[in-house]
Amino acid sequence: MSPDTAVSAVVAQQHLEAEQLYFQLLMAPPDDPFPDYNRLREMAPALLTSDGSTLVLTRHQDGDAALRNRNFGKGDEWLRLHVKDIPEAELRPVMERMQRSMILTNPPDHTRLRRVVSSAFTARHVAALRPSIERWNNELMDRLVADPGGDFMTTFAMPLPVHVISDLLGVPEADRPVIAPAIHDMGLLIEPAATSDEIVQGARAENKLAAYFSELLAEKRRNPGDDMLSRLIASEADEVLDETEAIATAILLFAGGNKPTANMLGNGLYAMLQTPGALERLRADRALIPSAVEEMLRYDAPAHVDIISVLKPTTFLGADLTAGQNVIIMLGAANRDPEVFADPDTFDVGRTDNPHLSFAAGPHYCLGGPLARIEGEVFLNRLLDRFSGVTLGEPELCPGLGHHGFERLPITLHA
Repeated sequence: MSPDTAVSAVVAQQHLEAEQLYFQLLMAPPDDPFPDYNRLREMAPALLTSDGSTLVLTRHQDGDAALRNRNFGKGDEWLRLHVKDIPEAELRPVMERMQRSMILTNPPDHTRLRRVVSSAFTARHVAALRPSIERWNNELMDRLVADPGGDFMTTFAMPLPVHVISDLLGVPEADRPVIAPAIHDMGLLIEPAATSDEIVQGARAENKLAAYFSELLAEKRRNPGDDMLSRLIASEADEVLDETEAIATAILLFAGGNKPTANMLGNGLYAMLQTPGALERLRADRALIPSAVEEMLRYDAPAHVDIISVLKPTTFLGADLTAGQNVIIMLGAANRDPEVFADPDTFDVGRTDNPHLSFAAGPHYCLGGPLARIEGEVFLNRLLDRFSGVTLGEPELCPGLGHHGFERLPITLHA
């Protein structure tokens, strides 16, 4: 059956109490949002806001169908509303680049842009990155060993994907610590609860990355290498991309896989340490590691929300939607839908049926999914190879729905 016509027992409805809960979740996310997700799903699994502008989905089946629906796609309506208070001089270049990147384009432009970079994320190319991933795992774990009780997030989880994607792109190692902090700030652009000042901070971070990659791409034109940025330059020369698209793609590749992968590692390790016997089960059976990574992605997803737009008039779940309306998929709720996942609030490293939506679905399915998976698998293998156990300190959450993870996660590794 086509995803556009997938049958659902749910009909979109307005529900005042559910709407209030939704806005509360969006603007003031609690440390543990999952009980509220359950309440929202029970009250109004397909919530149509009272102004009619937004459809909010919390069931897995409906979220999956929306992500695959050809009448839906990426648009900038929600983002423009979100950033309305940013000074135009700072907003204009940011919006121009984002509108020309894969994050806000739809076929055929999205297909063209995706084709340029997709070859770097095939199973064969990702597997070739394993030695680099293992090297960075060892080096960063050495730093954790040297600092008992140190922060897993800033010492390991955030630097690891920065180095891995930088190796792929061709970003010089000396530049990485300088530009990496901009990744965190840029994420504020898509965080629903961000303040006006934080959104301005995000815009300035994006501008900083644009200036950096503009210079680096110019250097690659003079001295191309065997890296992804040099391939972008070649595509530019072949008139497949223009300069704005090349810069926007470079920013997206550099920033897109970093915070989500860091959150996957942090959230996953925390869940593992909170689940008695989980690490020991993996130690006894390494064949479970791939399923453990999928469970890390499902149980507490790196992002809890995905926002798409109605591209042309359509009827979905009984609601007559018009172009420009928003469809919000609550990924954190969909990934714990009891209709799809047995015992959904249990972290199970051996879960075999795990069609989570953490990488989305349809045309905008996350291109970097295979790379994130191998980073997770290498991490778990190296952790088990080198250490007998992990002691957890007092964590500090960074609540949010656009990015969901820890600000600090202190740990001590035991040989």
